[in-house]
Amino acid sequence: MLRNLIGLCLCVLLLSPLRTVAEDVGVVREILISGNERTRTEVILRELLFKPGEMLTEALVEETSRNLRALLFLGEVQLDVHRDNEYADVRVTVVDFYARAITPLLSGEPGELSYGAVGLDYNFAGRGQIIELTAEHDAVTGNRFRAFFREPRWAGSRVRTDVDVEVSSEGHRVALAVAKPFFRLSETWSTGVSGISKERIQRLYSGHTLSSKYVETIRSGSLSISKSYGNRSKIRPGVFVSVTDRSFTAESGFVYAPPDRRRVLPSIGLTLWVPKYETTRFFRRLGRTEDLQTGSWATVRVGASVEGLGSDRDYRFLTLDVNPRHKLNAETTLLTRFTYRSRFSDGRVWNVFASADAILHVKIREVQAIAARVRWDGLARTEDVTQYLLGPGQGLRGYALRRFDGSKRLFFNVEGRPTLLRREQFTLAGVAFLDGGAAWSESGDRDLALAAGGGVRLGMNEVYNSPVLRADLGYGFRDRSWVLYVGLGQYF
Repeated sequence: MLRNLIGLCLCVLLLSPLRTVAEDVGVVREILISGNERTRTEVILRELLFKPGEMLTEALVEETSRNLRALLFLGEVQLDVHRDNEYADVRVTVVDFYARAITPLLSGEPGELSYGAVGLDYNFAGRGQIIELTAEHDAVTGNRFRAFFREPRWAGSRVRTDVDVEVSSEGHRVALAVAKPFFRLSETWSTGVSGISKERIQRLYSGHTLSSKYVETIRSGSLSISKSYGNRSKIRPGVFVSVTDRSFTAESGFVYAPPDRRRVLPSIGLTLWVPKYETTRFFRRLGRTEDLQTGSWATVRVGASVEGLGSDRDYRFLTLDVNPRHKLNAETTLLTRFTYRSRFSDGRVWNVFASADAILHVKIREVQAIAARVRWDGLARTEDVTQYLLGPGQGLRGYALRRFDGSKRLFFNVEGRPTLLRREQFTLAGVAFLDGGAAWSESGDRDLALAAGGGVRLGMNEVYNSPVLRADLGYGFRDRSWVLYVGLGQYF
């Protein structure tokens, strides 16, 4: 079976065009940085993939531009190269975004609204550090406070450090991660280590009614090492180890809780990827330049839980993630994905999770679009009782948050996305949508529920990450009710 899955991963790569080898531009003689008013010059310099005295290629110019655009606090980025015989002088021009802001949070429906605010600085002291503070009241789980800090270049190195602390009415979460990612396509090694301590309350529903409620406590740590081979296509094998302790306690008035467990999980993985990007606008954001990944990739990972290493039971596991992506024509992009996870022991397959989804995006006159999504999720023979929900946050606007539940879920969304008004500070767009979906168990109701409605999108063009504020009003035909759903970003 593993041989067939690896063959499938190879097919994904063969169906994608390979990049051509870029030509040399010249030896870098001088680098000039301009346009940065709040960001320190050294923060921009450390993202460049070339230095004076090194050979500059077209590929390095393209990749450096993508690296700079990925910084949430920078707007437009332009690299101009002036050739002088065998030398090249580079001018990097950037635009600083407003990186410090307080953002309101609002989601849910009348009578069950969650609200709060996020105060953040995505470019603390001009160093590119991220500080984020969140205070929120959730309609279901109560109050929570979260503090997050990221140092993307620890002590001037390529090491990234994340610290995440959250305290809520129903538990806590403390996480620390240190990683050295593949910061450029030619990078050979990636490593990472992380640890987490978490306590939370889990809920299960049946017909919109709470059926189970228990406390889950998690202590875990992980280690990963990956190596990258290839130029025009990437082959990245990796070794991974994780150790997790989980305990469960049923809340007063409820009976069900999963059994406690300890898992030591060594595994190996392989990623196959064709790096291919399209620089575009009006895909997921409202106007900002995006680097859309149109190259396909696939990842397969196999491992085992071993009693001899401290696990509570023996089994093997498999995860598969296949992402074929296609540019059908100049205006049409198709992004698809298939994921699969399962465990094997005593000749049987169990704890199966699978999903498949496709997103079609058709541009009309550059700033308008029609977008469609269809997605299926399924689970079977799971170790713990679990489920999929279907509501405004899970693919079906116009209904209550936990209106449908089951072990299978299918839904689709179709949106027309006209751009109404473009200004330097903001972009205003509209949306008209049709949603449909069903969630069911083996003997449950599989009738399709439909909803339709409209909404607005407000893009903040000069604020970090160009956030899109979203508000949709949907009418659920089955319940004959209107539901307002507010959030950030495009719905899909």
